[in-house]
Amino acid sequence: MRKWMAVVVLSTAASAFAAPQPLFNGATESKWKVTKGTAAAGTVTLLTSATGVRGEFRGTDAKAPAIVFLGGQGKVWVRQPGGDVELAAYKGGFERTIVPALLYVDSVAKYKKDDKGAVEVQAGGYTLTRTSLGTSKADASNFEIRSKKGASSRLASLGSLLGPSQSNVSATAGGRGAGTKGMKLADGGDYAAVEAVENRDAKWTNLEEALAAFQKEGKVGKSREDQ
Repeated sequence: MRKWMAVVVLSTAASAFAAPQPLFNGATESKWKVTKGTAAAGTVTLLTSATGVRGEFRGTDAKAPAIVFLGGQGKVWVRQPGGDVELAAYKGGFERTIVPALLYVDSVAKYKKDDKGAVEVQAGGYTLTRTSLGTSKADASNFEIRSKKGASSRLASLGSLLGPSQSNVSATAGGRGAGTKGMKLADGGDYAAVEAVENRDAKWTNLEEALAAFQKEGKVGKSREDQ
């Protein structure tokens, strides 16, 4: 037996801080067709787990890539080049309204349920109808939030590791005899800049350890021990 579930927004202070509720509990995979009236508008694959929820939207253009929405940290995120962004920063189409209604129970959307959970959702003038529901074996990495802010921080860490570039140091300074610290030749080279770079690099007493720490923090590249 199916029934409509009305979602009521409570005004109590406690409800304002309640964690958002996913449509299904446990590890599940469900397929949904999206329609507007009688016209097809796309599909959504919904994955849930103990650590998060993920919705992959595909429009009617079969060649267009899927748009991935993630639920985690009490928010909805959208996967973008360079890192995940919060929903408010995503300037997409109608999918930005309908997919979040599948990730979490929405205060505006309407839900129809059967004995297994939500089977139909009405949101933003679209109808999402569940076509299948089963157990998911998706790895936890599929639900990991990799925010664009975090990615920027890792790039900043890389810049700090390698140091600022010195555009006024000739690329051939080493070939002219600047390989010995403090050496200065009367050939017009900017050896003061070279000495500044040498002093900076002297702080890295063990570059191998510094690179290993960077790789561990940023999870990029392979250390020599791994090769």
